[in-house]
Amino acid sequence: MRPILLSIPSKPLFFVALALAALLFGRDLLRRRQGNRPPLSANPLILVAAALALVRFRSPTASFVPEAGTFSQPWLPVPIYSYGVMLGTSMIVGWFLAMRFAKQDGIKTEDAGAIYMWTAVWAIVGARVLYVLTNLPTFAADPIEIIKVNNGGLVAYGGMIGGFLCSVFECRKRKIPLLQWADVAAPSVVLGTGITRVGCLLFGCDFGARSELPWAIRFPKGSPAWHRHVELYGLAPDAVKSFPVHPTQVYETLVGVGLFCLLMLLRRYRRFSGQVFVGWVLGYGILRPLIEILRDDDQRGNVGPLSTSQFIGIVSVLLAGALLVQLIRRYRQDPEATRLWLRPATAGGPSVSQAPPAAARPKRRKRR
Repeated sequence: MRPILLSIPSKPLFFVALALAALLFGRDLLRRRQGNRPPLSANPLILVAAALALVRFRSPTASFVPEAGTFSQPWLPVPIYSYGVMLGTSMIVGWFLAMRFAKQDGIKTEDAGAIYMWTAVWAIVGARVLYVLTNLPTFAADPIEIIKVNNGGLVAYGGMIGGFLCSVFECRKRKIPLLQWADVAAPSVVLGTGITRVGCLLFGCDFGARSELPWAIRFPKGSPAWHRHVELYGLAPDAVKSFPVHPTQVYETLVGVGLFCLLMLLRRYRRFSGQVFVGWVLGYGILRPLIEILRDDDQRGNVGPLSTSQFIGIVSVLLAGALLVQLIRRYRQDPEATRLWLRPATAGGPSVSQAPPAAARPKRRKRR
């Protein structure tokens, strides 16, 4: 367990931010004097704002405006959290995979990049919203905690739902068939989920129930698992480690990597668009509720006897099964119409629901 990978000295970072802001502002002024008259970039303002935020939250004076004693005393370092690093890594890896698959499936790079960017943003928002909803009494007592994402609190299914809704909007905006993009994004999402769970392991969250299995792990004193075992299971307060627990974070990482390999195989042998997407929803929707049985953290929320993720997983499996039946019927009626990756997705092109039926398209004449 290592919640913070490293700490960056904040005082030198303050001067670096100001120097970069001055450099970028000088570059913009030089370009304007050369006659090109480009618009001034917002990057210098962002860097100055970041520098002032360092003064406010890391300096001893805790003020946005530097004071006399601001630089004479030591500053708090800037922590780099392991979960954030793994989340960022998953997004970077997912970006390259999505761009590669988009090119293979006939989606323009600029369209794929824009959809991916906005999907990633709303995935994080959705993950946080679902966590807040499942722990509403806690956040109702202290609403400012809602924005403190550095303390943890993202739900995978919330991110998937938020990202999916954003994808629906962005695909309609760009007239790209949703299932065509879904087959591009699914492998990136499932591999990203597996990578992010490494951050959960390092942070100590999403821990499993107590276990005597040979591969059970123990978390150090002060970890979420240690606190829960002291409060509920009689662990001695002076114990240096928790009881052995299921490494559920590792289980989810293995599920993510395994499903990614399966989706890559499906991409190679798929018969119709949406097959890869449905494979992801079914696979994750079946395996995630099973892993939930082995978890013991108390911040997951409940829907009756099920955890929130178990409930969403079961519902997603039912919906994916219904979609699979519909896609198989379309494939049997007209196989070519369901293979959207063979037709480049262009602005103004038909979506899946707008694709003309087989009877409406002119039949090909047989050559004799």
